Amino acid sequence: MPYYLRAIDSCGLILSYRCQCACRHCLYAAGPAWSEWMAPDFLDELLRGIKRVWKRPRGLHLAGGEPFLNFELLLLGVSRCRELGLPIEYVETNGGWAVDEARARERLVLLREAGLERLLISLSPFHAETIPLQVTLRAIALAREVFGEENIIVYLPHLEPIMAQLGKERPVCLSKYLQRFGPRETGRILFEGYGLIPGGRAGLLLGALLEGRPLSRFAGQNCLREIIFSRHAHFDPYGNYIPLFCGGLSLGRFRDLYRFVKELDVQTLPLARILVEEGPYGLAQMAMVDYGFEPAPEGYVGKCHLCVDVRRHLVARGADFQELAPKAFYEHLFDRPPLRP
Repeated sequence: MPYYLRAIDSCGLILSYRCQCACRHCLYAAGPAWSEWMAPDFLDELLRGIKRVWKRPRGLHLAGGEPFLNFELLLLGVSRCRELGLPIEYVETNGGWAVDEARARERLVLLREAGLERLLISLSPFHAETIPLQVTLRAIALAREVFGEENIIVYLPHLEPIMAQLGKERPVCLSKYLQRFGPRETGRILFEGYGLIPGGRAGLLLGALLEGRPLSRFAGQNCLREIIFSRHAHFDPYGNYIPLFCGGLSLGRFRDLYRFVKELDVQTLPLARILVEEGPYGLAQMAMVDYGFEPAPEGYVGKCHLCVDVRRHLVARGADFQELAPKAFYEHLFDRPPLRP
């Protein structure tokens, strides 16, 4: 039977996969090794397509990567959303731009004047491997000053006192958490305390902090909700339609979003169809038979962890499935945060 997408009511625009951090939890394998940004003409075309596709819009967010690394493009996106009457839920940022207070405040004012009302700032041990906590706290304070405290979402504020124990002035490697709290408590802080989804890098780089489950435990866990019913998607600089938070999984590339959503039948996409019907367990079974995949002996901390592991194996074996995009996602899965003095 055909599988048609439900109309989105919210979405995220990945303006670039470029980021200064290369966080170990990143769903999209972002980092400094990426260079491309969404072309302004495609951004405009995409926003027009979103306006046409949306039936009951809840809001969109502009993100990356780190969108402040191309402030002109971010400002353009905010301005065009206001002109088109598209509600921006927030701009998502790591706050690393708040090194120079005056310049940071000036940029925030420009965004407010362009029509932005809310900002989401990540406060996490992952970003703090590259960005000192005091810089993030400065970004939060400046944003509250410019937009009002009620319009700033801090994700997640309860982690601040834990992070502060390990220092505010310099980046703090995650190994310091292991030394201070031990593996079990560090796993609880990072997975439960942060609400980690074990897709992207998270399962591969942090999965050892939790007890893995064997492949058989994921039988019967399909991805119908994530791919067909979620009503949330991300769009990247290359025109990939990414369902929900499934980094590295594309339902196709498009220029005309309205036509793409109207005509797409997920049944025609072999990997996506398996995920909808059987989940990552079914994908693993196919990969074991056709591509020599071997499940990790230590198991997996979630079905998203399993899915990414199978997909990266398929890419490594040269499997030609259009859903495995962008290819650079798989090249950067094991990137680490850059060293800071």
